[in-house]
Amino acid sequence: MEAVQGITKTVTFQAPVLCQACGGQGVPPGVKPERCRHCGGLGMLSMNKGFMSIRSTCPHCGGTGQFVSKLCNSCNGSRLVKGQKTVKLDIMPGVDNNETLKVYGSGGADPDGTHPGDLYVTIKVRQDPVFRREGANIHIDAVLNVALATLGGTIQFPTLTGDVLKVRPGTQPGQKVVLKNKGIKTRNSYSFGDQYVHFKVSIPNKKEMTVDH
Repeated sequence: MEAVQGITKTVTFQAPVLCQACGGQGVPPGVKPERCRHCGGLGMLSMNKGFMSIRSTCPHCGGTGQFVSKLCNSCNGSRLVKGQKTVKLDIMPGVDNNETLKVYGSGGADPDGTHPGDLYVTIKVRQDPVFRREGANIHIDAVLNVALATLGGTIQFPTLTGDVLKVRPGTQPGQKVVLKNKGIKTRNSYSFGDQYVHFKVSIPNKKEMTVDH
């Protein structure tokens, strides 16, 4: 019923997070970056070949123009460590099995702290012991005794919108009724699927039909 009606779920998962030991700086507190002595803080190296000058990223500082003498022991200068994140998911009504939800900005942290990744969650819907789902439509079996199938009446019966179902006189085994718009809400629309009720008639055996005199 959670997939039918929608629900808010909380998920906890492992993801890169900013290092708390260095505050996401990559160096211990108090340690300041120094100017790279190889590129002079430019982040680029120039090489002259004849009349041509070729510029390339400084391999010593990675193009940052800075150099640090000591890295953070926790993140080894990467500014990120593996940690736990907890995110609340608003799951819309009508979600289906193996559907993937994308939660923007709720994935792993970005080393610069500006562009976190996105979180992708694959939904797994457990099979219901009563209802069978086909898209937005719901199927369910109803077992009737001979008297109810013959004479008709009402039965207490689970549907998505109530518990009472009307049975017409002369209902046959294998007959079905369609409850229009009583199924699952269609995603991104205002329409609903249908609910199909498949009737089965329980025929008593000879022993059950024996009458004591």
